[in-house]
Amino acid sequence: MHLVSLFDLHYHLTGSAAPTPTAVNAGSPRWVDSGVYETGAPAEPWDLDAPEARRPWSADLYVETANSCVRPGDVVVSLDDYSLPVADQITTGWRMFDRITVPDILRCLLLHPRGVMPEDVVAAIAKTAADTDIVGVTEKDIGPPWYAATSYIRRLRTALDDAFSHYVPIHVFGCFDPMTIPYLFFAGADVFDGLAWMRYFFRDGHAHHAKEYEYTLRPTALLRPREVARALLAHNVEELERLRADLRYAALTGDVTQFEECLNAMQPFDKLK
Repeated sequence: MHLVSLFDLHYHLTGSAAPTPTAVNAGSPRWVDSGVYETGAPAEPWDLDAPEARRPWSADLYVETANSCVRPGDVVVSLDDYSLPVADQITTGWRMFDRITVPDILRCLLLHPRGVMPEDVVAAIAKTAADTDIVGVTEKDIGPPWYAATSYIRRLRTALDDAFSHYVPIHVFGCFDPMTIPYLFFAGADVFDGLAWMRYFFRDGHAHHAKEYEYTLRPTALLRPREVARALLAHNVEELERLRADLRYAALTGDVTQFEECLNAMQPFDKLK
């Protein structure tokens, strides 16, 4: 899975305001984000490389770039707007989807519940956007704490299964913590993404301060900081791939032995209202 942003495709990866499909069409199907994230404040207060003037981004640029860069088989994320009520988020997101003319794409409807219960969110989706392929929420919107997010995903999963005759996957945006993923996976979420793998050191199912990775290396290796950074990222990817394999094994075989602590912790919160 590759997650790319329409904002980056428009401004950075193509080098022009009118991206050409040949510049970005190689490789496997991608998840194509709406670009809204890049228009906000820097993700970190110490991000000194952030541009002084924010580049413009709009519904028209979202549609234009999608029609130029998206290819059949890609998953396209809706243009989301937290300020709107949920029903308007659905209507607006689907209106933008209708303007994308690329055939055979999958549509991920990213919503910000804003306190709306999962059952009501699903009812609104079924009423307005029944052809939605994937439903997305952000971890920040449904939690923390972890048990609030777990309860929300469990109820969202149940409501989707009740409302649709086909399986509708749940994508949790902004969640790549190795401790949290199993909770949300067993609650019913399917797809996860986030930047934690670039910011922390993953070890034994936990996220640690990235600097701790230095203590696993020989002192002489620290003289090559770029290589250390690359090694840390590679290490975190291996940890996530191992977690993915373990979750797949548990789901396919029913053997959840290594996740018993997680599942036991979830039980008191499964039916939170």
